Amino acid sequence: MAEALLKTVSWAASTLTEEPRQLASVVRVLLTELRRVTGMDTAELYLADPQQTHLVLVGHAGRDAPAFSERCVFRFGEGFPGLAAGGRAPVETTRLESDGRYLREGVRALGYHAFLSYPLLTPHAVVGVLNLAAREVSQVTAAHRALRLIAPLLAGSLYCVMTSLGERTLQRVRQAASKRDRVLALLEGQLEASSALRATFRPLSGEVIETHPGEMPSCAGVQGCPAQGGQVCVSGMSELSCAAMPGQPHLICLPLWDGGEVRGVTSVQLPSRGALGSEAVAPLLWMSRLATGELGLAPPREPGTPPPWLDIETFGSFRVKRAGETLTPGTFKRRQAYQLLKVLVTRWGRPVQAGELCEALWPGEGAEERVLARLHVTLNALRQVLEPEEAQRGQVIVRDGAAYRFAPSVPYRLDAADFEVLIQQGDAQSGDEALASYAQALKLYRGDYLEDDPYAESFALERDYLRELAVHALFRSAELHEAAGRTQDALTAYARILTIDPLHFEAHEALIAFLVARDRLDDAQQRWERYARAYGGVPPLPPPRG
Repeated sequence: MAEALLKTVSWAASTLTEEPRQLASVVRVLLTELRRVTGMDTAELYLADPQQTHLVLVGHAGRDAPAFSERCVFRFGEGFPGLAAGGRAPVETTRLESDGRYLREGVRALGYHAFLSYPLLTPHAVVGVLNLAAREVSQVTAAHRALRLIAPLLAGSLYCVMTSLGERTLQRVRQAASKRDRVLALLEGQLEASSALRATFRPLSGEVIETHPGEMPSCAGVQGCPAQGGQVCVSGMSELSCAAMPGQPHLICLPLWDGGEVRGVTSVQLPSRGALGSEAVAPLLWMSRLATGELGLAPPREPGTPPPWLDIETFGSFRVKRAGETLTPGTFKRRQAYQLLKVLVTRWGRPVQAGELCEALWPGEGAEERVLARLHVTLNALRQVLEPEEAQRGQVIVRDGAAYRFAPSVPYRLDAADFEVLIQQGDAQSGDEALASYAQALKLYRGDYLEDDPYAESFALERDYLRELAVHALFRSAELHEAAGRTQDALTAYARILTIDPLHFEAHEALIAFLVARDRLDDAQQRWERYARAYGGVPPLPPPRG
């Protein structure tokens, strides 16, 4: 049965990669197979939004759908799905009738006793949560076993599908010539992904753009629009309602996020076939995630504040922008020029000897004259891409004798440098001020340093150093939240430490102690079992339940 379930997950991933619009039907098949294998009565899938704040129902299989649809959206930390997402760990009960964490009273009233929420995780994101429910508690062990088997594959597959949606939309938007055409490219992509009838874009200020001018019902609630505040709105859904929506059937309004701020709202109208569900919400949010930054919606900079000539992101995937334009590895002409930039940025401000650069780029070839000549050609190629054409406007790569350093005299931003400054700032502060600085820093930490080069020794020390800074900031954030009585925020901070470093035993023990102190012994026991697996045996901390 396990083999059949894995085949179904593989089929689902393959199908969605080719045709993401089949999400709802593919998920239904997957959940039906999951019910069959586990013997559970009901299965659900919630997907997380890109901002990692909400979970949205995208599929249900089993009986009693109206009762389970009582809540189609959960905040992280709210209800069983939200607790699993916020804590990045399974949440279960075999006493649903008396478990205060469960929020859907209609399900409780139908005689369900067992409920399991299992998070779908990648190293740096919650992709979603699988829920299984049963009236008989004897099926929970089999359910755990099945979810442990498929969760990593399913999480990775769904993340790839959602990211692929965003990348396709980004490519489509970039091909458009004008700002208006770029917005229309995004809207047309939303229509295709959701089989919607028409779509409209409303920026916070400026021109409204429509795929079908004059056909979309006008919005009566532009002032104080919930979507402008970051809320998803769906007509007919009480938990996602908007006062301006009555009379506008089958309408979804979505905030467009860029740089942590809402830049505008897209409204999508779907065909009037049955009740409007939440299935389309998460895919629409993910598909606009990457493209919004290309629409030119950010407010103009303050007069006299020019944009940085270089904007370099090193956490997660390496990304370079020059004067606002993203540079691809192909822009650098020579493959080693792109790698050379990574090496110099890693030692930013400090000189790197020519011999070290040769060893990093061409290991084992030494620093003979022919290799040095190759280095000089590569440096020249790098300068041609990064430095302004007029030499008087500044340099990026500076030569110090036989060494070179990344020391731009042009305006630039380097996320790793900003991260370090914000951590130091937080260390010098207390209370909410410190938490705000740490939050800004951790927002930059989208993954390990130069994560797309995991085996390059040149980056290992910097990667470890920055990871430890992130862990330090999260430990102190957890302590500050705990002192302020913010239990869920503290729990989230501890859980993120273990996402960054699953073998951080001190974090395992701190989280277990935190849960025990709040009498959450079931959760503490589950965390202890994960600790034991990471430890590779019986850890020094005794189990919470003895």
